[in-house]
Amino acid sequence: MATPGYVRQQDIALKAGVHITTVSLALRDDPRLAETTRRRIQDLAMEMGYTPDPMLSALTVYRNRSKRIHHQGTLAWLCPPTIKSHGPQGFAHYLKGAEERATELGYKLEVFYFSELGGSRLSSVLRARNIKGLLIPPQAHSRAHLDFDWNEFSSVCFGFTLSWPRLHLITNAQYSSSRLAVRMLRTRGYHRLGFVTTRETDERTDQNFRAGFLSEQHDFLPENRIPPLVLEDTTIATECKEFAAWYRRHKPDVILYIYPTVAEFLRLLKITPKQCGSASLSVTALDGSLAGVYQNDLLIGHKAVDFLIDMLHRNERGIPPKRFQFFVESEWVEGKSIRPAVV
Repeated sequence: MATPGYVRQQDIALKAGVHITTVSLALRDDPRLAETTRRRIQDLAMEMGYTPDPMLSALTVYRNRSKRIHHQGTLAWLCPPTIKSHGPQGFAHYLKGAEERATELGYKLEVFYFSELGGSRLSSVLRARNIKGLLIPPQAHSRAHLDFDWNEFSSVCFGFTLSWPRLHLITNAQYSSSRLAVRMLRTRGYHRLGFVTTRETDERTDQNFRAGFLSEQHDFLPENRIPPLVLEDTTIATECKEFAAWYRRHKPDVILYIYPTVAEFLRLLKITPKQCGSASLSVTALDGSLAGVYQNDLLIGHKAVDFLIDMLHRNERGIPPKRFQFFVESEWVEGKSIRPAVV
């Protein structure tokens, strides 16, 4: 029996003179209905005071997940301006994770290239194919702007490299990752922790890794506070000389870095793990050779798709008035590049 005053989809259907299935499709903004029909029923539902029943919504989600997944549509992975023959550059695990999750939910993820079509042509192609969901991977350079008509699309970007538009974003919890790494290294008995990055990497990560390190360093003894080394993205030879001078001046007993070339610097300078440990803030090989944090890139790709599909269901299009930022935490990885943990 219906609760007095509670508006059901069946009530809306009777007043609109349509089948209840049509109401259900309209309230989900399903493109299989004509836009005029969708808008008329949505307006009527609002006028009647309709609100979704959360228990029924949960039951619907459960039933849908219990059924065999059918094709729900296509999502677009928009590669930054690059040469198509190079393929999607970098962050392959983001893409792999996004593809896995999209497939699980009945979607296909297709790669498109800004440089091949340009913004206006690309938006036309996506509209013609009824592709409404966009994933924007990290751009080739920080402070990037993309000229594109965002109004008809739901979009999620990865990381901080896209300065405009300010889309909802997902990335690793970089600030927390640095703090985790510093704390784990201090449990190994390290006291003089150094931090190395590059100017470009520092900008691409919105200074979050460096900020996390400095936050933890505040609790060090004054004599153990080593200034971070921020390299200027020059040649490897020049950077190695700058690194060597910094190392000789401050004598760290372990180095935390977000620049993989640091491992090569240590090799060239013949600095062994016994002389100075090292840990990465972006471990990719989980073979125990290198200690540091694993950023969970696959999971970041999964969650990006989850949020994007939720946006599609809520009919959230265009540049959001308020941007949300979603952070996925890292995991600590043991490795031979530092002292073993004390049992």
